[in-house]
Amino acid sequence: MKLSAWVFMTDLLPEKRTIFDKIVVSKLSKQNIFYGNNISSIFHNLKKSGIYGIELLVSSNATNSDIKKIQKILNKHNISVLSIHQSLTTLFNIKISEITKLFEIAKLFSAKIIVLHLSSISNKIFEKDYIVALQKLEKKYSVTIGFENNPKHPLSIFKPFTWRGKDFSSLTSEKELKITFDTTHLAQTGGDILEFYKINKNRIINIHLSDYKKNFINKYLLLTKGTHLTLGTGGLPIVEFLKELKKDHYKGHITMEIDSNLDGLCHGAQFIKKIFI
Repeated sequence: MKLSAWVFMTDLLPEKRTIFDKIVVSKLSKQNIFYGNNISSIFHNLKKSGIYGIELLVSSNATNSDIKKIQKILNKHNISVLSIHQSLTTLFNIKISEITKLFEIAKLFSAKIIVLHLSSISNKIFEKDYIVALQKLEKKYSVTIGFENNPKHPLSIFKPFTWRGKDFSSLTSEKELKITFDTTHLAQTGGDILEFYKINKNRIINIHLSDYKKNFINKYLLLTKGTHLTLGTGGLPIVEFLKELKKDHYKGHITMEIDSNLDGLCHGAQFIKKIFI
């Protein structure tokens, strides 16, 4: 098991924040580990708590110069990039050319996983030629796509294969696709995280781990309040889930996708380590 933390490209290069980042992303994610802390202190504390590397969320406006700057920062602090996450601006539609760019970035960082939301692929997932194109990219770059189960939201209600546990499991199994399993997203749709893991464990390569607390706002209005919580502060059976991973000798990544401050993220890492030790 490799323990990872979710980091935005714009956390490392704040000058690249767009209006979208400032207005939309700040509403979707409350992660603030970089606010009020210097980078050296952040990475020192993350490593001390047991975090092996990061999942880097790449902005769609990333340039080669930006990637080199990030490499320099991470090399300075001896931080590995374990996985690359697609831009939030492409969550509902992503082109093959944009996916190819993600593979190129993954190769530069020696990352072995790319995270794509199934909602961004949408109905193209049913096209044989499209799947073949993705498989060719995986083979060319020696990088695997982990398709992430999505939350239920107004734009995906009529595409349950992107968010309903049973449908997502069935489709990804049929297409022989690997999975990035998001615990909060599954819980928001009413799924059981232990059951989903047991059904799909042979294809799960990355776990976006966070806690979740059901409320009217996230269940019926489909908004983000009560999602991606610090471990142990919601209603999910996190301890039982981690014990199941330990029992199975889970070898994939656990990426803490937690909306918290630095203390909350370090607490999460220590929480996980205590169970795996």
